[in-house]
Amino acid sequence: MRGILLYNREDFYKNKWFAERIVDNAKQLDMEIKVILTDEINLIIDSDKLLVTHRGEELLKPDFVINRSRDSVIGYHFQIIGSTVFNSPQITEVCNNKARTHQIVNSHGIPSVKTLICNRKYFSPSYVELKFPIVIKSSSGHGGLEVYKVDCMNELLDKISILSEDGFILQELCSNPGKDIRVYVIGKEVIASVIRYSIEDFRANISLGGNSSVYNLSEKDLEIVNKIINIFNFDFVGIDFILDSNNNLLFNEIEDVVGTRALYKHYNFDITKKFLEYIKNELTKRKTNNK
Repeated sequence: MRGILLYNREDFYKNKWFAERIVDNAKQLDMEIKVILTDEINLIIDSDKLLVTHRGEELLKPDFVINRSRDSVIGYHFQIIGSTVFNSPQITEVCNNKARTHQIVNSHGIPSVKTLICNRKYFSPSYVELKFPIVIKSSSGHGGLEVYKVDCMNELLDKISILSEDGFILQELCSNPGKDIRVYVIGKEVIASVIRYSIEDFRANISLGGNSSVYNLSEKDLEIVNKIINIFNFDFVGIDFILDSNNNLLFNEIEDVVGTRALYKHYNFDITKKFLEYIKNELTKRKTNNK
């Protein structure tokens, strides 16, 4: 089995150790994986033919692509030419749009804090039906970036003006700011869960200085998690929740390219091995089903 691990350049250098773990562990499963960066490829449509070039040479179609670029268009291109993409471009597209993710998840009866879906092109401050403090998040932000807490309308308008994109969501601040629960999922299986927390920031991201520990999900928690899992066809994601005043889970977001620092800190298994074993099993099943 021959595959590609796809990153944008900045994320690759931030996560080089994780990428190298994938490449090295793949060899133990008779899988060959090459790291390719998004600025090294071109997606080409030549008449009615789709192809990919890498550093100017046509790329032989890989059996699979592990897409850690957050770019669904690249994922769709590889899918169309016949590669199996993990996560699928459909998951990448939805989960990197916070507004779309909330629409789908909340419509299945899963609660979150009160949320407004907004667009800078036609945003009106006259109709913000939320109580301050308010959290503003760009639609495609990740890692706690472009997430701000504001205490008044002037602050809100200032933050909207500096967002890198027009789409954003507004949310009322939860009862337990500075804490969140991350649930790691491969396929339909819950692999692990951690609580992330920060004393100094309303954001609990480890990349922003937050801490973490193992979190044991209750049966009620697992019901909510499994309900979300059954909505989607995940390969490897992190489902994030915040907590209400009674420590009940409130849906927050789904990380398509989920960070794993807390897993390696608190658990004694290698998540890259589990993910690669899942990929190999999926490819084998699909090959058998196509015979």
